[in-house]
Formats: sequence, C-alpha cells, structure tokens
Amino acid sequence: MKRTLRILVTAVVLFSLGTQSCEDSEPFVNVKAIENSIYNEIKSYRETNEVTGNFVHQFVMVKEAQLISARIAFGDQTLDTTGIGDHWAIIHDKIGGYNDLTLMQSTTETEPAEIVAAWTADSATNAMILGDFSQCGVGVEYDNASVAYVTVLMMLVD
Repeated sequence: MKRTLRILVTAVVLFSLGTQSCEDSEPFVNVKAIENSIYNEIKSYRETNEVTGNFVHQFVMVKEAQLISARIAFGDQTLDTTGIGDHWAIIHDKIGGYNDLTLMQSTTETEPAEIVAAWTADSATNAMILGDFSQCGVGVEYDNASVAYVTVLMMLVD
C-alpha cells in the first residue's frame, strides 16, 4: 500500500513539473477593443493608399505599447519617447525587426477613426504611417480624467 501511494505521489509530482516546464513564458496579452479598432483603422488606411502586404497586430508589440501608454497615463512618464529604446530592445530581442516607428498622442476622442485621423491629417506623420512596415502594436490607457494615451509601434520584420 505504501509503495503504491509513493508511486502515485511521485507520478503526480513528475506530471505537475512536466506540465509547468511546457508553459509559455510569455504572459497573455489582453488586446482591448479600442486597440484592435485603431489597428484596423491604420491597416485600412494603408490599404486605401495602396500599401499592401503583410501587416499584423503583433502581441509582443501590443504589450510594449500598452506599457508605454500606462506609464504616461499613471504619470510615470511624459508624452514623449523618453525610454522608448528600452521597449524597442525588448521587442527586437523577442522578434527581431527594424525600421522602428513610434507614434503617441493624448486624446479625449473615443472613435478610432478620429484618433488615426489626427495622425493622417499631418503630412509628415501620414507619410510615416504609409512606410514599409509589417508589424504593428497599439496600446491605449486612460487616466483619471478619461484622457486616452495612445501608443502605436510599427516595424518591419522580413
């Protein structure tokens, strides 16, 4: 009886250790509806302007964009690219890529089309959005006054 119990306990321990070692080391990324909608607006805008090819909403980039937006919303960072290199380093370590673009804005606008229009209305930013990119990550976080801090990261992965 003791031997059977010992074998059973050993089997359970080995099974639990084995299942833990197979887990994905990346935490789950929850993409908000507004983030997905902004990505879809950017993708649609690019397609309307005949920029075709692979352009995906990349979860590693979403996570980093969310972190940037959250730091701004919670007052830990100003609305600028201070420290953005650290986020890009994480992205490049995980998925590679180059041709980095970071877009940021604060807005009380709730419509994704209007958020994207704020960038496309400016000729310099518009040209950037239509650049050579295959990956995109959108992060949105709100402060206590319901101001949205939007971060869009785009890059090219061959």
